[in-house]
Amino acid sequence: MAMQNDDPRTDMPVTLCAPDQNKSCFACCPPIRPPGYEHLQYPNEIKRLLRENTASLRKTDRSLSPITGFSCWALGYLDGGFKRIGCLLHPSQNHGDDLRFRVDYGDKCSRESCVEAVIFAQLSPAAKDFWLRLSDGLDSFSYSSRSVNPLFRILGWGAPVLTLIAAAEKEDASAATSILETHSFFKTTLSPRANAYLLRVLVTPANVDLLRKAPFRGRFEELSGRLCRDLPLKAPGSSSAPYVHSLPMDSDFLDFLRLGCRIARLDEEEAASMKEVTDHELARFRNELV
Repeated sequence: MAMQNDDPRTDMPVTLCAPDQNKSCFACCPPIRPPGYEHLQYPNEIKRLLRENTASLRKTDRSLSPITGFSCWALGYLDGGFKRIGCLLHPSQNHGDDLRFRVDYGDKCSRESCVEAVIFAQLSPAAKDFWLRLSDGLDSFSYSSRSVNPLFRILGWGAPVLTLIAAAEKEDASAATSILETHSFFKTTLSPRANAYLLRVLVTPANVDLLRKAPFRGRFEELSGRLCRDLPLKAPGSSSAPYVHSLPMDSDFLDFLRLGCRIARLDEEEAASMKEVTDHELARFRNELV
């Protein structure tokens, strides 16, 4: 089947999935992967499948053809230059018609979105442009890889902090490409999502330069380690308490409890008490920075 040269995304907003005309992310297609899967290990096989899928697609067909195994027959090339990879059944490829029902995954394909894509959507247009420079030069295969694309890790620190950095560096258009070197903080081995709450509370427009300084990184790591050791000792460990992620509280703080402190269940009152302890420690830490 001949490829269309026109780009159906021209007027669509920039997303993490579709950042520009030269690349796209296909990491979650199909939305089931074996543990530890890395598509960069199988480039030739996947490229062959993508070309076959693209060539064999019949756009007028509306019949169901369920996915079997880990490969989706609707994943293919979206442009004539074989640069962008994505869902051939997506509405953006079919004049607004959503044909994803054909793979028989129910609404799974339409509702799936990685955490990083949600965070990216919260950034301002200027901040999106700034951080996307980290992925300059990557093709769709590298851009879709968590082991290669630094955006996946950096986005874990959350939209508030990333927005502050982008605003502080707005006068330097090339700053994003060297941000991992100039901002010592990002050399930390701490989990971004597990510690995004702590960083969000500490970093303000007035002190965003702290992220450039190695001593701040070291002290932050000590603070995080201490809280992650101490807070679980206060958790009663009730098997009947709600799962932490379901509590009606700040989602970043819940990620800190769940991913950093490894606390799975808590009553809301217990979680609120831990938040009070955490905020007190953060206030003391912030005062020592002055």
